Amino acid sequence: MARKIKLNDGTIVRYPDAKDLDEMLKKLSSDKIVGSTVIPKDAPESDKIKFKLCAKIIEYKLAKNLSQKDLAVKIGLDEPEISRILHYKIERYSIERLLGYATILYPKLTIEVLAA
Repeated sequence: MARKIKLNDGTIVRYPDAKDLDEMLKKLSSDKIVGSTVIPKDAPESDKIKFKLCAKIIEYKLAKNLSQKDLAVKIGLDEPEISRILHYKIERYSIERLLGYATILYPKLTIEVLAA
């Protein structure tokens, strides 16, 4: 059930509760939904690395103003495959595979590991 909050100007804003947010997260993570996958804050480090590698690929696409098709050709993938990467469908990929794609775009890419 959504929560309603009344703002100082009298406007009422509805916010989803935790159950609704969980359902949305599951839907967004589905391959049936065209959109970007989100990962939870407590995701495993391997998922965070994969997420960041996808972000670097997206960053390259935007910086070079490439179409999805052009990016797919540059990496050597078909369009559905590059679409999954651009929508953070990280469960389909290993770190090594995404790293390989990223190094095609960034030949001097370096990875740094930090201890918290």
